[in-house]
Order: sequence, then structure tokens, then C-alpha cells
Amino acid sequence: MKRILITGASSGIGAATALHLDRCGMEVFAATRAPGDGDDALTRASDRLRRITLDVTDPGSIAEAIAAVGEGGLDGLVNNAGIGVPGPLEVLPVDALRDQLEVNVLGQVAVTQAALPLLRKASGRIVFVGSVGGRLAAQFAGAYHASKFAMEAIADVWRQELEPEELSVILVEPSAISTPIWDKAVARLDALLADVDPRLVRYRDRLREFQESLRSADEHGKPPEDVAATIEQALTEDSPDTRYVVGASGTLVTVLRPLIPDRLADKLAERA
Repeated sequence: MKRILITGASSGIGAATALHLDRCGMEVFAATRAPGDGDDALTRASDRLRRITLDVTDPGSIAEAIAAVGEGGLDGLVNNAGIGVPGPLEVLPVDALRDQLEVNVLGQVAVTQAALPLLRKASGRIVFVGSVGGRLAAQFAGAYHASKFAMEAIADVWRQELEPEELSVILVEPSAISTPIWDKAVARLDALLADVDPRLVRYRDRLREFQESLRSADEHGKPPEDVAATIEQALTEDSPDTRYVVGASGTLVTVLRPLIPDRLADKLAERA
């Protein structure tokens, strides 16, 4: 029975993956930031699924979570925890950028470092849930894109460093997926638009358009179960790919971006 640890399992891709792998017969450790967090569906999973607390920004919480997994080894670590902090870079508080990188980048590294001894025991795999937003950046999501571009590099480097031990490192890159991250980003923009900072005047109209694009992405995004199925594939294929893109629009972006000039890529980002 494969033993899998998933971070950010309270909702969205994380919860869908935990439930999907549980149905596949795996022993799942569904990690959420605070006790009691999580989709109600997690409570209806099998006895194989264990809910544990894991705040990826807290070294003590990481250590406790790894201890809760036990000494039996890990067949897979799914680094999924993440947040999105929107806003023009000119007015984005540095602390907000720090929070974005702390969760989406440093937290992923810290959890992986802590889990590696257990992964080595089982010749396990590491899956980073990145984004097509790590290939193509759009205005007003600079902090989020910075975190996902960084994850591209981290996955590449870790893949090379662990290849001699035959520990696979895999990057899953979803395009627009319908998850609660969009609602949270819209709420953050509501607060930003209510701010009286005079620097925001030049951005307000475009920020409102951006907010509508987020609502549309949520409405028309693919279900998180599609990503969950791809993560299962990454964890179980005999010879997994180094990258899996989820969604036709994401596939289009990854093909076109290296071939087109930056100005055209900017227009593509607006539409994507």
C-alpha cells in the first residue's frame, strides 16, 4: 500500500487528490494548516485517510507532521500548499510578497527537506504542484507568478540532485482550475480596491477587469479532480514524466511561450 503525504489538503486540488488517492487504495496523510480545517468530504473517506496538521511555514509543525507519518517510509510527497496574493507590484506590501514566497516556495522546500529521509526509505517520489503561471506571467499577479517561476527552478534542481538515488521529482502544472483560491484572491482585491492609497488610482479600472477575469477563471476552470488524476499518474507510472500540464490552455501556453516575443506573450497572458 502506497503511503502519500499531501500538503494543503483542506480544499481544492489538495482535498481532491487526498480523496482520489484514498479511493485508489493508498494510505493518505491529508495535511491541513490548522486542526479541523478541511473539506467535509474528507470525513467520509476510508479509515486509510488520516488528517494531520501541517503549517508549511512553521518548522515545529513540519517536524510534528513528519513524526505523525511515522517511520514506515513515504512513497510520495505532494507539495500542494499554496496561496495567491494579487495586486500591482508598486503597492504590494513587501510583507505580503514575503508571505507569498514563504508559503509557496520556502514552505515547499522545508517540507521536502524534512520528508526526504522517509522518501529514501521507500524510494518515493516528490510531486510539486506548480502552475502554468510558472511559464507565463500576467499583470497584478506578480507575487504568485514569482513563486511559481521559483518552483520551476527548484523542481529542476532537485530532480538533478536526487537522480543518482533514483528518487523522481515531478512538476504538475495546472492551468485554470476551479478552486477556493480564486474566491480568496477576489476578496483580497476587494480589500485592495477599498484602499485610499493614491497610487492605486491609475490601476483601479484594470484591477476591476482583473477581478472579473478571476471570477471567470473560477467559473470556467477545470475541476480539481482532473489534477488529482494527473497526480496519481505521476505517483504510479513506471517511468513518470518530469512535467505534466493539466488543461488544454496550459498546453497551448507551454508550447507557444518559447516561440513568441515578449510583447506578444504579454497579450497572451492577458487572455489566459
